Amino acid sequence: MARRPHLPLRRLEGELNRRKHGHGGGSGRDHSVHGRELVAQLEEIVGRTAAQAAEADGTVRDPTILLRIRTDGPLSDEALDANDLKVLEQRGDDAIIVLSTDPRLGKLQTKASQYAGPIPERQKGPRHANFFEAVDAFDELDPVDRIGGALVQDGIVTPGDIVDSDQFLLDVELWDIDEELTRELHLDRVERKVREFGGELLSRYRGAGMFVMRVRVSGAGLRELLAMREIAWIDLPPMSDFAPDAGADLVVDQLPRIEGPPGDSICIGIIDSGINAAHPMLAGVVAGAFGVPERLGSDDEKRHGTAVAALASYGSVSGQIRQDRLTPRFRIASAKVVDARGHFVDEHTVPEIMENAIRRLHGEFGCRVMNISLADINRTVGGRPSHWAMTLDNLIRELGIIVTVSAGNIVDVSNRIRDEGAGIYPGYLLEAGHRLYEPASSISSLVVGSLAHSNGLMDSDEEDADVVVLAEAGHPSPFSRSGPGFNDCIKPDLAEYGGTAVWLGYASTLSADRPSCGVLTLNPDYLRGLMEYRHGTSFAAPVAAFKAAVLLEEFPQRSGNFIRALLGLSTDHPPELLARVTSEKGREHYRHAGYGVADVDLALSSEDGRVVMAIEDDLEVDKFAVYEVPIPTDFQTTSGKRHIKVSLAFDPPVRSSRKDYFGITMGYVLVRGKSAEEVFDRFRKWTKDEKEAAGGALKFEGNSWKCEIHPIATMREAGSLQVGTFKAQQDISDYGDRYYLVVRCEGRWAAKLVRRQTFAVAVELWHEADLPIYQQVALVLNA
Repeated sequence: MARRPHLPLRRLEGELNRRKHGHGGGSGRDHSVHGRELVAQLEEIVGRTAAQAAEADGTVRDPTILLRIRTDGPLSDEALDANDLKVLEQRGDDAIIVLSTDPRLGKLQTKASQYAGPIPERQKGPRHANFFEAVDAFDELDPVDRIGGALVQDGIVTPGDIVDSDQFLLDVELWDIDEELTRELHLDRVERKVREFGGELLSRYRGAGMFVMRVRVSGAGLRELLAMREIAWIDLPPMSDFAPDAGADLVVDQLPRIEGPPGDSICIGIIDSGINAAHPMLAGVVAGAFGVPERLGSDDEKRHGTAVAALASYGSVSGQIRQDRLTPRFRIASAKVVDARGHFVDEHTVPEIMENAIRRLHGEFGCRVMNISLADINRTVGGRPSHWAMTLDNLIRELGIIVTVSAGNIVDVSNRIRDEGAGIYPGYLLEAGHRLYEPASSISSLVVGSLAHSNGLMDSDEEDADVVVLAEAGHPSPFSRSGPGFNDCIKPDLAEYGGTAVWLGYASTLSADRPSCGVLTLNPDYLRGLMEYRHGTSFAAPVAAFKAAVLLEEFPQRSGNFIRALLGLSTDHPPELLARVTSEKGREHYRHAGYGVADVDLALSSEDGRVVMAIEDDLEVDKFAVYEVPIPTDFQTTSGKRHIKVSLAFDPPVRSSRKDYFGITMGYVLVRGKSAEEVFDRFRKWTKDEKEAAGGALKFEGNSWKCEIHPIATMREAGSLQVGTFKAQQDISDYGDRYYLVVRCEGRWAAKLVRRQTFAVAVELWHEADLPIYQQVALVLNA
């Protein structure tokens, strides 16, 4: 079928204020009793802080005080500002850590006393009730509150679990205070405490929303650090994750002719273990390579980055060696960030390493697509997003780049399969301990899971009953970690084919160490063999990067959001996956594979019977926009399966110190059977006079006006890539020839920091009958 260029998605009129929903009232508690308790708590905190300051070393006075507010309702930034309090972090649903530059908390204590006092005449309730009735208590963090998740996983749940003589390499997160002198004072105090216990400060890093020190200190020193008010969190540094090397190499005696990519081709950045640029099959591919830090060099001592880079450049190595020539499509720039053991250097934090690598790849080599097939085995997604993830999100927003990230691998299930049987697959993939590894909480990265490319059997297994297949082609790879992502968003975003594993009964082990279980890529140790089979999510992610680069090659002026939206629009779940993992709830496939496998051909162009309309746009915070979706008559009336698919991508500002990790949210509704005027009136904010004149704001009766899109909105809108599909089989002509896509932008904590949010949205119309709907839609849009 002929390729057609995508059509523009037409926006109607301008943008209007979004209708907001109110929130509930106060707690109804006894204000005099509660107020006196709050006053006493504040006095105790002020006194304790003053005593600690008097005992502190040095002559510089710390002008700040920190406290935790335990909440029983929402407290806005504006309400806190009115009490001279600045939010440092939100912990869970019921605690806010705040800072004041008044060490006596004068304004807050005064208002708390007024709240506890008599109710003024002609006033229904106590003074400042909206604020203090949302406060359960004021207190301070305890040492146990500063223990990070990786330390807990390592057995340190309380300070009492620390052995004084043990040595620790740690990331110490200080409160990210805007005032530089105070920030440096806190840094100095922590550094002196580290040195007091024979430790050392290795490095420091301040990025957007974070201030982290890398230290080496004894257990006794760690216990003291946990008691310091200047510190927000202490945790183990990230530890990189690598699937075991495959042992079966493929040796090729005669290579087809190699034609390297043009010098002006897309350059993909690979942040990994380095690259062996002299590999014969990388001739003309490597644009540059460096280490972060430089002393690491650029060679791939870990034998990982070269294999990853090959898949990003070639897309499919196995597909190319069957041809009469090799044509790697994209250039590669390599940033080596781990050593021969696969470890990050001790003296620098991972956020600092990532930022330095990404900025150099972007600035020096022009990389707009980057792949990170590394993960932190100390942290699964579920709590606050990691600093690593937040660094990626901030850079994606700032630089407009596309970053693919591997989901991480499971390597510890052989004993369970031996004891419980192979029937525990695929259920064990969804267990809490097998959730995605960080940095997969990155909301704007494309996190990639792995599907099996085959059942893993070889011809020699024909008579071996003790070689047991777990996964058929299209099923989840037996090692691929699962979602959901942070805040139960859909993660991974995508899936690609990254190999499989089989159960070897004679060895009582789950093994992928055979050619049939891996995907073909380049062997970093090319003197022993040019190619080898590898398995792991590490080798699924670069295939997604390749596809993103193909789209960027076609749409070089478009944003990262536009590329992500088109990739999302082109996804689908293999029917084998749906048949294997989907229960009555019908959501497991999203946890394994996100929105599915992207079809780059569908993302590149429309066809006569399938039309894509797309736009890059921006919206002011707390506004909405309406887009016209023409529905051809044939599409409405011809029997058969049809769908309208929507993909929205945006890159919100983020802070891991906030309960709401991203400061702006977006979402969409597809409306049918209504006029454009009715749609605007339904979603816009009405004035008081308009409501009185009309008897209230406009509402639509029933639910038939809203297209039922799957997955449901609560699942989609927890993420920044939102793909949903409306399906129909019967005649839908009762709803007219125009549908309207309403896209809204809602401000959270970033509403005062960001005026507008950029995004991209794409809509696809498809019918299983061979209908000429492309021309019909084009005629409407060009009218």
